[in-house]
Amino acid sequence: MNQPTREEFEEFKQEIRQEVRQLREQRTEEIKAVRVEVASEDVIKRLDKLEEGQEEIKEDTSVTKIQMEGARADILKVRESQADLRDRLIEHGSRLSSIETKQDAHSEVLEQLVNIGESHTGRFDQIDTRFDRLETLMLQMLDRLPKTEGE
Repeated sequence: MNQPTREEFEEFKQEIRQEVRQLREQRTEEIKAVRVEVASEDVIKRLDKLEEGQEEIKEDTSVTKIQMEGARADILKVRESQADLRDRLIEHGSRLSSIETKQDAHSEVLEQLVNIGESHTGRFDQIDTRFDRLETLMLQMLDRLPKTEGE
């Protein structure tokens, strides 16, 4: 593409200036906008209905806010109740742990008592066996004694 020469550029510049002058001359005085309010009865009725709807929405919003405050209060009560229950569970857990420890100790003592009882049962069996032998020996000894007339 060929670049314009200085003369062409100057000529172009002159043309642009001429066009700007013509545009300025064509420009007329600005018209100020005048606010014209025309409201028909239908438009006024619609606006009134919209205002009524907004009032209802405001009332509903107020009721909802009050209900939310009540719900928040209920939630706080539930949280407090849960905290109390948690504390009781912790307390009962420690008590159960204590009971479990005592139960383990009691189980050990009971096991020892059972062992002692079983060992005594074995001893009683041995004593019974000995008594049976003694009885047999006594009977044998009595059989060897001379018999007297009255017997």
